[in-house]
Amino acid sequence: MLLGGLVLLGVVLGVVPGQEALQGVLNQPKPAFSVHFIDVGQGDCELILDHGKALLIDAGEADEAYTVISYLRRQKVETIDYLVATHPHSDHIGALPAVIRAFAVKNVILPRLSQENTPTTYYYEQLLTAVKNSGARVIAAKPGAAYALGEGKFTVLAPMKQDEELNNMSVVLRLTYLEKGFLFTGDAEAPGEEQLLASHADLSCDVLKLGHHGSATSNTEPFLTAASPQYAVAECGYQNSYGHPHRETVALCRALGIELLRTDKHGDVVFSVAEDGTMSLQKEKNG
Repeated sequence: MLLGGLVLLGVVLGVVPGQEALQGVLNQPKPAFSVHFIDVGQGDCELILDHGKALLIDAGEADEAYTVISYLRRQKVETIDYLVATHPHSDHIGALPAVIRAFAVKNVILPRLSQENTPTTYYYEQLLTAVKNSGARVIAAKPGAAYALGEGKFTVLAPMKQDEELNNMSVVLRLTYLEKGFLFTGDAEAPGEEQLLASHADLSCDVLKLGHHGSATSNTEPFLTAASPQYAVAECGYQNSYGHPHRETVALCRALGIELLRTDKHGDVVFSVAEDGTMSLQKEKNG
């Protein structure tokens, strides 16, 4: 897994793969800023590392806890400065309790749910218990709130109002570093995207995490046009029963000139930004 990713990174950087080229890649210092789309099957998990600070967004189903914890440890993460649970569905929060118990967590950002919208599921209750026991500061997601992370920052864009569809209660974040932008949309569907467009928030980005695993119920043409990313990432499981990413989304990305990356085909997907602002892409496998 690691070897294949390193060889591909060498290709991205213009190095011809081989023993000398591989040794050069191995000797390269770890970038100070990177965004990791971690392959957790049919679920979401993103890790942002910024000059020694860590932001974790979701962690997939409960049975992916080892995958996430071991990945973070390989990245030398000891403390999670911000942990975001986008919304209380198990494919996003299932593994978070185990992750919270494994690392020191400073801040946890959650959507503010009304009493009617608050679920009583096992996984959500486990998450709340883990957060409480961690001693982390709990922050209710508020549109417009901005937070520093290393030398970059991220801004909360949504949710804007209560919605009985929990997908549309997803915490949406826009992260910027130097001149690069990354947009994380959880499972926000078309109504949530419409609210974002109506708010006139800055949605522009270089990399977009597609909403709801690339579903056609999200990722509308007006939203993708406003975001105008160079890359879009669909986090989905191999041969998943939902058909994610949906063919409509794949076709729309192609029509708009957006390069689509998929964790079911490419494994872990990592974007690194150098100090001069250049961005490189690393994939675990070619797909």
